[in-house]
Amino acid sequence: MSRAILILFFGAAFFAQTATAQQNYFRCGTVGEDAAIIQQRLRENKAAMQNNPVISRDFKYVPVKFHLIAKTDGTGMVAKNRVLDELCILNEEYAEVGIQFYIKGGFNYIYNNTVYSNHQATQNTVMTFQRDNAALNIFIPENADPPNQAGPGVVLGYYSPAKDWLVIAKSEVGIPGLAFPHEMGHFFSLNHPFYGWDYDPWDQSLHGNPVMMTTAPDGITPVELANGSNCETAGDEVCDTPADYLFGFGWDDCNFTTDVRDRNNQQLNPDERLWLNYFFGCNVDDYYFTDMQEALMIQDYYSNRRNYIRSGFTPSLTEITEAPTLEFPANTEQLDYFNSVQLDWSDVPAAEAYLLQVSLVPTFSSGLTVYDEVVYGTSKVITILSANRTYYWRVRPFSAYRTCTNFSSTHSFKTGSLVGVQDNNLTASVNISPNPVSRGQELNVSIRSAKTFDSELALFSMAGQRVRQYGPLSIQAGANQFSLSVSGLNAGVYLLAIDSPEGKMYQRIVVTR
Repeated sequence: MSRAILILFFGAAFFAQTATAQQNYFRCGTVGEDAAIIQQRLRENKAAMQNNPVISRDFKYVPVKFHLIAKTDGTGMVAKNRVLDELCILNEEYAEVGIQFYIKGGFNYIYNNTVYSNHQATQNTVMTFQRDNAALNIFIPENADPPNQAGPGVVLGYYSPAKDWLVIAKSEVGIPGLAFPHEMGHFFSLNHPFYGWDYDPWDQSLHGNPVMMTTAPDGITPVELANGSNCETAGDEVCDTPADYLFGFGWDDCNFTTDVRDRNNQQLNPDERLWLNYFFGCNVDDYYFTDMQEALMIQDYYSNRRNYIRSGFTPSLTEITEAPTLEFPANTEQLDYFNSVQLDWSDVPAAEAYLLQVSLVPTFSSGLTVYDEVVYGTSKVITILSANRTYYWRVRPFSAYRTCTNFSSTHSFKTGSLVGVQDNNLTASVNISPNPVSRGQELNVSIRSAKTFDSELALFSMAGQRVRQYGPLSIQAGANQFSLSVSGLNAGVYLLAIDSPEGKMYQRIVVTR
């Protein structure tokens, strides 16, 4: 994978490109006072590991509240399928650690111009009010510029220990790379292997070679030696991450070859493949956490400060192996109406919700996707479509934990010019029995209505053909009972349409032999 792509993957750093686009500059958003707080937590976790080490081989399930942020008018929000992709990626990367993440209580939506474009100004107001105190919070605004940090470039992600939440720019969501694994490492008390050099990467003209300094450029952190003899108290204080003086800053590939030596004249050999490092040229599948980093993250999970994410709840672990079948409208169907279109799809085993997308183009590009919402069920009435337009739609099943799922096939339909009305006050309830119904039985339809109206009932095949017409019927306010014949119909799935000038509803019917 090329460095140009991997640059986009990195979520903890910012970059600024020169006019020639040949040089990229990075620095982490989790630095300074924030990094110092993390380092103190890491020391506490190291002490706890020595005095009372955690030994656990079971997966730890962490609730995550994703806060998806849009402008006040609803535009700009990250596509929800990318968030599902991100959770899938994150769980794959943290499987070796023994930590897994799941969506707690669905997504939280924030519609606020300031939070979207200048979230720093809302950290003590909107963001604090929206924080879920029983979950790991991840905010996804347009940008992730941390507060009180100056410098060139764009910060794409950071962890705030003071607020105990992650902020990731929406551009970094749903792509395999360093962003989420890196920032989640900070959440669980890991620092950069080059801790102490965050603002000031090694430069021979400034720091010499050999590097004779005993204190890193931050003026506090001891400089770690190549032989690891002071690894317990220098650098990131993690002894299986080699000494590193931010050598990855601006490095083009995954093999650092410059001969840099420490004050003992020993050559430094950083580990380019660490998630918490800055080497962007490695194959994304090669990044990893060291054994000690993994142990420290587990220790942090069991620390008192992490009580709020240890709910003891285990989400459904059943895998989702199927994609839904789109049932109505039939593919390429021409509809009569446009402002009340009901979409139906099949139920998928183990799915807890479905992501429904409706777009003007079959690629579902973000600017042309007109509907992108989570649906709890297998049917949705869309009321925002235009007349005489072709639309494409697809559905993706998922559960709180299982998000490595596929979309259904893509179907299209064309809206008409008539106005249809879906009025839930019109019909309080519709009950159909038996369902499934055999061809030798009658279909009993019970309609409890809030008002009197004239209606026609029709039965449609899933291809959109009208196969039976019932009515006209007079629906009275209160309870109504009708018996409909299905004799002569082929076995299969049908839609019963309850149609009138005042409203339209559909019910799915299964006819058996």
